[in-house]
Amino acid sequence: MPASERSIVRTTRHLFWPLLAAGMLATAGAAQPGGPGLPLHADGKTMLVTKSGLGAWMLHEDPANPRLNCSVKFVSARKQQSGLALLGPTRKTPGAMILFNGEDIPPSPSPQDIQVELVQHSLASTRLRATQLPRQQGSQDGLLAVAAGDIRQTLKSMRDSEHNLQIRLEGNTVFSLDYDGLALARDAMLGCLEGRQFAGQSLKEATAEIRPLGTSVIKGQAYFKGALLAPKKYPPKGSEAIGLIWMTDEFKVWYEQVKRDQKMPKHIPQSVLKHFMRTKVLDDQGSFMFTNMPAGEYLLISDFSYERTRNQVEVIGRTDVYTAGGNYIGSNDQITVNTYAFQQGVTFEKRVVVPADGETIEVTLDKSCLFGC
Repeated sequence: MPASERSIVRTTRHLFWPLLAAGMLATAGAAQPGGPGLPLHADGKTMLVTKSGLGAWMLHEDPANPRLNCSVKFVSARKQQSGLALLGPTRKTPGAMILFNGEDIPPSPSPQDIQVELVQHSLASTRLRATQLPRQQGSQDGLLAVAAGDIRQTLKSMRDSEHNLQIRLEGNTVFSLDYDGLALARDAMLGCLEGRQFAGQSLKEATAEIRPLGTSVIKGQAYFKGALLAPKKYPPKGSEAIGLIWMTDEFKVWYEQVKRDQKMPKHIPQSVLKHFMRTKVLDDQGSFMFTNMPAGEYLLISDFSYERTRNQVEVIGRTDVYTAGGNYIGSNDQITVNTYAFQQGVTFEKRVVVPADGETIEVTLDKSCLFGC
């Protein structure tokens, strides 16, 4: 791939991966329906309730346990990737809970009770008791949990849309979110709590309306090797570090326009969004899998960070050297070597072709440098 195209790919990755985190229907059979850093109940199924330019509301229901394990989740389509979920009662937890997730929420090594401030447009701010939670494996998002008591009353008290809803911790804004469509999500959640199954579309059915689904599988392993003798670095298990671009003629027309303009458009049409997919890393060896793929040409992209160490030499003093007769002949620097760790980001891609529907394509998605990258 020419350098100019690689540059555009990197640009699209930075802007589109946050959108894909919202589960904008282009991830059936690829991304887990729970989304990054914000789990729903483990059992049951996830359905799309509504979507807009701000994001998507999804309902989780458990047909095997009517009235239990119900939850609705909104995941933002905006760059900050913030989201919230309202979780209903389970067999083990009779109370309801609101979960806030976002990159600016500081994690805690263990669950910790704190006080936060909820700020909503045109309303007085409210002090809330919350629990600060550890980050989930492979996620950059922090989590805050707020006990909601009666989930029905909580849902009825929330407005259909919010602009710049904020959570502040010790005076600092750690979470902000714009959402709409809560009225539809509320009705779906209340129906689930009453034992009624949601009549809407599954994520797979919704995806089929905008992107043809096939029966092919693209799977493999992703890793980075920074030098000949360096160990392999794998994307973290559970992270959404593997992306896929479906390189159809329709997408290439849009892609060529982006290259001509040398900038990304502010609004991305749904016909283009359907070409972008993400999936979670399955294990500690960077395994991944995309299912329900039609035949065609694809570009696999891996994007993750790994820990590196660096030595920094610092002069902390100077020692003067004299002859036996007291004549100055020079000086020696006193130095110390400090070693510190930092996160190194790495991105690489590989073209993949699925020649016919129904085939399974195995890929090694890697970047290896003989003498250092």
